[in-house]
Amino acid sequence: MIRLHLGLATLATLAMLASCSLDPFMFNSTALDHYTLSDSVIPEKQREHVKLVVDGVTIHGFFVKQVDSLHGDPSYTIVYHQGNKDHLQYYWPRVELFYKAGFNVFVYDYNGFGMSGGTSTEASLYANARAAWDYVFRRADVDTTHITNYGYSLGGAAAVHVSTQHRMPHALILEASFASSESLVQSGTVLNIPGSYLMDGAFANDAKIGMNTAPLLIIHGTEDLFIPIDRNGRVLFDLARNPKTFRAVQGAGHENIPVVMGEQNYIDLITAFIKGS
Repeated sequence: MIRLHLGLATLATLAMLASCSLDPFMFNSTALDHYTLSDSVIPEKQREHVKLVVDGVTIHGFFVKQVDSLHGDPSYTIVYHQGNKDHLQYYWPRVELFYKAGFNVFVYDYNGFGMSGGTSTEASLYANARAAWDYVFRRADVDTTHITNYGYSLGGAAAVHVSTQHRMPHALILEASFASSESLVQSGTVLNIPGSYLMDGAFANDAKIGMNTAPLLIIHGTEDLFIPIDRNGRVLFDLARNPKTFRAVQGAGHENIPVVMGEQNYIDLITAFIKGS
């Protein structure tokens, strides 16, 4: 009888899961009427508010440009594909770190995030990422041979897709990224069930990463409970081609890698990898 109860409970759980989707969880967006960005590190005159029309919907971003060569090498540019939370304003401190390191940066909001219109899906994520890359690639003041795709968490899917299905970058960096929706779901549930029960999209970074031929850096915290390192970061690294580098950050969780490493150590790691690639 106990086994029967357990079986019924499991079936009931599966039925409930099959009737819902974690896609809204994947895109945990917050809308904004306007952006309020700190100018304590990046002067307002060094950032350009950019509007891109993607499949009839306007998305917003900011291109941050180095003042001159005294502050770094402006020939290097990072396209930052952010995580699934809030909007680009939330990730502005990371843009400031890249600026301190001497890079131009383009950061943008996916559909439904910040001031960007529409609603995010896996398909729109990839379309947004391609548009962001193409915008940077077309700028006359950007050295197109030195553009790095940087994907954080959900943004890893955007960065991997652009780097393998669109244009090969100078380098690819993935921070706290998942292998697939399957691995993400199974990492966070007690039931060993297919990711398709909970998500419409595959977000199959694991199926694409082997097609990347750009130098790859994967950074992952050893204490990341949201996207565990062994089922995600290490899996992607094992599937990737050379040249590749893996940096496990001891004691770091999902959001605090620069803090745990120390900001200067983090900047040094990113700078050495990009400029040494």
